[in-house]
Amino acid sequence: MKDIMIKSVGALALCLLIVLACSRNGLGVKNLNGQPTLIQSFFGIDKFRDDVNTKRNPDNTLSVSQTDSLYGAYLAGRVAHMRQDFSTAAEYYRIAGDKDSSNPNINRTIYVILSSLGQINEALPYARKEIENGNRASLAPLIVAIKEFNDGLYEDSLKSMADLKDNVHVNLVTPLFSAWAYAGLEDEQKAIASVDAVAKDPALNTLKLFHKGMIYDYLGNKQQAAVQYETIVKKYPKDVTYRILEVITDFYVRSGDKQMAHRISNHYNDNGLLSILLKDIDRKIEAGNKNSTPVINTPQKGLAEALFNIGTMFRTSPGGTEFAQIYIAASSFLNPDYEVSKIALANILEELNLLKEANHYYEQIDRNSASYFIARLKMIENYNKLEDYPKAEKQLRLLLRDYPDNTQLLTDLANINSTLKRDKEAISLYKKALNSMKTVKSDAWPIFYALAISYNRINEPQKAEEKLQKALELSNRDANVLNYLGYSWLDRNKNISTAAEMILEAYQKHPYDGHILDSLGWLYYRIGDYKKAVAYLEQASAINPGNAIINEHLGDAYWFRGRRNEDVFQWKHALDLKEDADFINRPAVTKKIEEGKVENIILKIDNPQILEVLDSLNP
Repeated sequence: MKDIMIKSVGALALCLLIVLACSRNGLGVKNLNGQPTLIQSFFGIDKFRDDVNTKRNPDNTLSVSQTDSLYGAYLAGRVAHMRQDFSTAAEYYRIAGDKDSSNPNINRTIYVILSSLGQINEALPYARKEIENGNRASLAPLIVAIKEFNDGLYEDSLKSMADLKDNVHVNLVTPLFSAWAYAGLEDEQKAIASVDAVAKDPALNTLKLFHKGMIYDYLGNKQQAAVQYETIVKKYPKDVTYRILEVITDFYVRSGDKQMAHRISNHYNDNGLLSILLKDIDRKIEAGNKNSTPVINTPQKGLAEALFNIGTMFRTSPGGTEFAQIYIAASSFLNPDYEVSKIALANILEELNLLKEANHYYEQIDRNSASYFIARLKMIENYNKLEDYPKAEKQLRLLLRDYPDNTQLLTDLANINSTLKRDKEAISLYKKALNSMKTVKSDAWPIFYALAISYNRINEPQKAEEKLQKALELSNRDANVLNYLGYSWLDRNKNISTAAEMILEAYQKHPYDGHILDSLGWLYYRIGDYKKAVAYLEQASAINPGNAIINEHLGDAYWFRGRRNEDVFQWKHALDLKEDADFINRPAVTKKIEEGKVENIILKIDNPQILEVLDSLNP
């Protein structure tokens, strides 16, 4: 049977952006010797995680006397929470919390979920209530401190952070937080001393130098800022990330040394994917001058960098994703213009299958940003996964205004039209995608494969066959192409021996693919070997139980094996299924159900070697 699934080309550069946002050695998270990572061993993430999870996922302690509406809201929140639909869970929990403001378990869950979505303002009253209830060992003081810091209440934020006594905060979070609070208070000595208070681990040296450089620069001590940045470039060149590069080159531009800025940037140009992002840095270097606004021009943006760095450390540590989400969300809250933070947060939300929430952050990427194109591609990919094709199509057409000859955009738009069975439009777009290529290389085979599917659906089998043969050539005989072309010939009683050879080759390459098993079972059916046909079609049905064609085929094979009740069941089931539903002849299936009669024109294979292989196979 033909596999008609066409997958959209992903945004290949997304991972590059995320990796470039973190240190190349993970800022001490990855241990090449296979030992526990820095966060796990030194900061005690396992205990930290268990403590917070105890508070974050409480047992249901609501009493019977409480109202059904309260219980219903709480229960709905729990269901949404278990499904990781945090936005919906937060709404239900807030309803429950409003009805029972004294319940600490609901209150805790609300502020943790809201803060993980970057909704610090909304989380604040619940975090304060947690502290009022006497629980200062939770994440509540951090949420309060972030809000105070954002409002410029630096001394208050220092007091709030003092309540956090666990290793993660004492040795990492609080020192960096305090450093930027003291920078806000213009106390250089205490700010630098706070950075130095971060755990003494060589893997954290670049992190410390980076933040000291930014603090010195913010406070006007250009000489000391230059010392920190020069040390990073000379001693830790492999730790330099895209963000570090952006900050350092910005510093030299404002210091009147564009030549140095370009020299540092060019050092990292690999003429590959990285060069795309470095072009943006080079553009900023040329556009900047001594009076340009610094990348980090407020304590809030400085703390946003710190929380993002901490978040990426959690991100690469086993079991740290939920904390990464909270810190990166807080980073985005403190610096709404920090685009890498938004992309990293969107990436986490995607992994949690929170695609709408992820798109909320992708949508915030400015059109003039180097990340805009990548972010929009990810949005489109998410809309496709959500089957929200109108929104995906709208975004593609907007991008095509700026990139009218982009092969990926044209292909993705064609794929949507193919999915919606708008095959003439799909064919036109696939042709444009091919014309946009300077040379048609092997990686273009999926477009020819997709073209064949659309031509087949508008009943132009000859053109479909031409495109499949081209896809077969370019793909080095991909199993799906072999299966599609072999099945289509079998279906049209054409090139029977060659069709059988192709299906057998596809089966040899992917023996557990449901569509290929269906084709093999149908091949046995067409040559009259109904016993083997049933065996392979049952395997195909077990792998793809929701496929209409497979169920119809199995019903036909059952009929010839005399299994009368089972054949009708499969035919009826085929009429109810959605996958490949447009490829079955519904009136014909209905007639089989009503009359209980099936016809099969037995095909002959004239190649003895193929017959020998078919005889030798055992289902």
